[in-house]
Amino acid sequence: MATNHVDDAFWRSLLFVPANNARYAEKARSSRADAIILDLEDAVLEAQKAEARSAVQGVAASLCIGSRDVLVRINRPLSLAVRDIEAAVCEHVKAIVVAKSASAEHLSFLSEVIEEREALLGLSAGYTKLLPLIETANAVARLDEIASSPRVIAIACGDEDLAADLGCDPRSETVVAVKYRLILAAALRGVRPLGLLGSIAEFRDTEKYRSFVNRSNDAGLRGTLCIHPNQVDVANRGFAPSKEQLEWAAQVVKAAETARESGAGALGLDGEMIDAPVLRRAENILKAGEL
Repeated sequence: MATNHVDDAFWRSLLFVPANNARYAEKARSSRADAIILDLEDAVLEAQKAEARSAVQGVAASLCIGSRDVLVRINRPLSLAVRDIEAAVCEHVKAIVVAKSASAEHLSFLSEVIEEREALLGLSAGYTKLLPLIETANAVARLDEIASSPRVIAIACGDEDLAADLGCDPRSETVVAVKYRLILAAALRGVRPLGLLGSIAEFRDTEKYRSFVNRSNDAGLRGTLCIHPNQVDVANRGFAPSKEQLEWAAQVVKAAETARESGAGALGLDGEMIDAPVLRRAENILKAGEL
């Protein structure tokens, strides 16, 4: 199976769209979202899930524009999840968003279903990635093993479901603490940590939402789920390196190259020592600016 890399999921903004809502899909099509998540779960009524499944591949094909990725969120009951996967896996779907991810074993079972579908369609094994949602206390306890599952390319918290399971407010420090753990688990496994230190329900107050995005970026989160097109541009800007960061990073890398060429043992810039971790951070900033 193909090895995952965090750069395979350069998603700053992932916009939810009900799979059976053509009007919302058309609005999403004109957005600048890095990824669009076609929802077969919470945004689709039980009586309409079959209709949504039948529409998902056609909608996915219409939304695959340029470098944008399309994902599909599936339902949690296995009976529904299997049907969702069979309907969703195709060349236009980059990843499956797994609601209420439970464990590595859970993801392994879903991966078997995905692999069978890939083989049937002539897609390469590992073509379809996974984005697990951490939405239960049990999943929090298994964060490391979930992040290490072979197809996982990114990971995020489902704030409302997680808060309900933990018995707290979704904006509480308890949920924030889980996101800090998620950042560490993602870094260990080389997957993209997604989320917001704040509420994704905040789309009317742009400045407040911007403050959430900036705080999240500073903390190490690299993108967020979006529920409204208004959030997309704010997320894209907030989770991209700033002009000042890019200029600083370029100076650090240039100084390091000059030091290596001259054989200098110590390296400094503007009165500050530059060691290996600082250089690595600068290189990562420049790399993010190129994507």
